[in-house]
Amino acid sequence: MRPTLYATIGPAGAGKTTWRHQHAPPGATVISLDERRSALSPCGCSADPSVNAAAVADGTADTRAVLAAGGTVVWDVTNYLPRFRAHLLDLAAEFDAATVGLVVLPPLLTVLARNGGRDGRICAVCGMARRVPDPVVWAMHAAITDALPGLHREGWHTLHFLSLPPYLHRRHHGRTP
Repeated sequence: MRPTLYATIGPAGAGKTTWRHQHAPPGATVISLDERRSALSPCGCSADPSVNAAAVADGTADTRAVLAAGGTVVWDVTNYLPRFRAHLLDLAAEFDAATVGLVVLPPLLTVLARNGGRDGRICAVCGMARRVPDPVVWAMHAAITDALPGLHREGWHTLHFLSLPPYLHRRHHGRTP
């Protein structure tokens, strides 16, 4: 069987982790940078930026090992910038792995409401909170929205649009309202 890399593409609060818990392929190795940062951070915070590079390196090493063995990996991260997605596509190419992009992009107000329900307390050690600041969520949502028309040119073998606002779904598929 061909190795496969799945990657979620969605802002904080979009429902990527919920999708992963409900639909990740059986036996897949999950790479969640939130979980890895939490494990590596001295304070246990999933948003601790001081351990982000180590979390990415750790996830990358695990991905290489799983893909080399012919397995399946699911990256549960935002992937809102092209360079993040390119990193994963490059990893997959090293092992001729199939790539599946999973776009999770509910309406911005839905994402903001979900993110607003996260813990907003600031950690005294790392200075971060689980809740992502609204302007950052807006920027993530905008970056992914802007990328939608060109995602198919990035090199994904398959793209699934799991949750799109109706106006983006129509635009993406070339239909008029």
